[in-house]
Amino acid sequence: MSSAVLTTTQLPRLRQLLVDWEKKQPPLKPFSTSLEDIKARSERTAVFGDALDDGSKDVIVAFRTRPPLENEAATQFVTANEDAGSDPRDVEFCPGITVASEEPGVFVAHTPSMKWNGPALAHKPFDADLAFGPHTSNEELYQRTVVANDPNLVYAQLVPLALGGGIGCVLSYGQTGSGKTYTMEGLEHRIARDLFDVADVVARRFVAAEAKKQSTSDEQPFAGQEEVHAADVFTFEVTFLELLGTSAVDLVDGTTGVDAQGSAIRKEIAIREDKAGNVVPHLISTPVHSSTELEDLITSSLSHRRTSATLRNARSSRSHALLTIRVKNKLLPWAEEGQLILVDLAGSERYEDSKAHDKQRMDESRENNKSLMNLKECVRAKARMAAEDGFVHIPWRMNKLTMLLKPIFDIESRQLSKAIVIAHVSPHIQDSVHSTSTLGYAAPFKTSPPKRRGPAPYDSVDPRTWNHEQTIAWFKREFAEKMVEQKGTGARGQEIVDIDVLCPGDMTARHFGKMTTPEFVARCLQAVKPTVRTVDSGQATDGDAVWTADALKELAATVVGSLFYLLLSAKTKKRNQVMRTRKGVGDVTEAYGAAPSDGYRPDPWTDEEEFETKIYFDKEWNTVSDAAMKPHRDNGDWEKAREALRTARLGLIQQWREARKEGRA
Repeated sequence: MSSAVLTTTQLPRLRQLLVDWEKKQPPLKPFSTSLEDIKARSERTAVFGDALDDGSKDVIVAFRTRPPLENEAATQFVTANEDAGSDPRDVEFCPGITVASEEPGVFVAHTPSMKWNGPALAHKPFDADLAFGPHTSNEELYQRTVVANDPNLVYAQLVPLALGGGIGCVLSYGQTGSGKTYTMEGLEHRIARDLFDVADVVARRFVAAEAKKQSTSDEQPFAGQEEVHAADVFTFEVTFLELLGTSAVDLVDGTTGVDAQGSAIRKEIAIREDKAGNVVPHLISTPVHSSTELEDLITSSLSHRRTSATLRNARSSRSHALLTIRVKNKLLPWAEEGQLILVDLAGSERYEDSKAHDKQRMDESRENNKSLMNLKECVRAKARMAAEDGFVHIPWRMNKLTMLLKPIFDIESRQLSKAIVIAHVSPHIQDSVHSTSTLGYAAPFKTSPPKRRGPAPYDSVDPRTWNHEQTIAWFKREFAEKMVEQKGTGARGQEIVDIDVLCPGDMTARHFGKMTTPEFVARCLQAVKPTVRTVDSGQATDGDAVWTADALKELAATVVGSLFYLLLSAKTKKRNQVMRTRKGVGDVTEAYGAAPSDGYRPDPWTDEEEFETKIYFDKEWNTVSDAAMKPHRDNGDWEKAREALRTARLGLIQQWREARKEGRA
């Protein structure tokens, strides 16, 4: 006898057990913030104005259960009821899920069982960040996830995140018939509704950041910014892909007919990684210019999605559907595209749901479940990354679905990304076994933010170890060095960006590492020193150095690129060293660290002295270094080459020290 049949035959007893349990429970813990406060906060929040919270999470987990439909219990479980020899109308709804807390989210699944003394009910809690009960509307879910999914982190808002050059992703998971598509379509249409309004606000802020340093002292720096609209700064392109097993098709493209089974025939799209490491299927990329155009495209594409009747759902989605909205910032054409990725996953099925399928349906279910299991491993690994300092492997190449989500899972990506997983469960106690499986799948995605630890030992090439003062010192050196590289020796000694304004309070390199490139560039434009004044054609001058707005943006992007590189190198250093050891290169000490040293430094100069000497001698630094190494390098004696390099550079640094004493440096 199946679990649904067993549950249905014992409903009166199970209902009484549930009532007795509910009497002993504390009151529901509500959301910590009202919906009105969330809306008010989202309207006044700046995209690049507030300090970041270093304790943010990369993965937000939410649970949702829908209300029962009219007569659903009697119709869905009629087979089980008939087996019991009673009237189908006698089957009434009995809840299998209780919302114990909305924030942090706690669902309690009520799982029936049969013991020697009769029916029993086990109550198993599952934890999430947010929990939405049967009376929560799509609008409230949208406000608490997409609009404000983490109250402590402004940039976690998915729409501003994408507009700022980051990647936001929503994954809708659960049993077939549990309400996944209803939720995802609601989110898609609400994002379409709000995207261009939010883009208008963000566009004005980006333009205002430039206007602040492109206006004369006699002009108002923000004059006319109310006339700026999204189209002046952003371009939007949309793709919609359907993945059925390992076969992908373009939902924007119309069908070319039907096959013998009545299924629509569409051209299959290849999913593969190119030589540059990008996974970009050849889909129709449709430009959109308004909310109406975007909503019409979503509605049209969804009508092409494949559905089939199952035992649990007359229009079950048999495939994964990925809506991707790409955002390009025209003011920063070299910056990465922001993305919003909305994924309505195929319904997960247990044997009881799929036992009546034909071979094709069984194969579809098998492939869907395989992709969902691999997705679980990838999301769990991404969630752990936020709580661990070491390298975490993410197996995103194992499946076509996770390959399409490479921007979210790739450890080497420079783009800030956030993912929201919404796990859906049926409200019926007959489905509690499957609900327990669904919640058990998603609950491990919830991780605690990184714990505040004591300061790590300072490492000049690991920004995660820098405090506020060390971060400011690095920015000053890096800006000075990049200015020389970009403008030549004429920029030596000039200071364009006020680092104290750029890095206020207790901000460290970790905070800047959680910014997108456009956000950092905008902050730099706001922190340009007052001595930089506007001339014509958007040019700014400070002493002998002349800077255009584009040159300032390029300078800022180069600096933050160096920071991202250091962060990535520090994150992957352990992995690379371990892999080299496994291949027979290096040794255990190199991979896992040596015993504590006695403090001896092989180079008798500081990083600051080396930097200042490089600036002082400019090209001569590299010329002298290469000349010292060349004879030994040509003979293959790398030990002597390194010693000669050290001696040559020490000579230059000593010359700089003398010049500094005499006031010449």
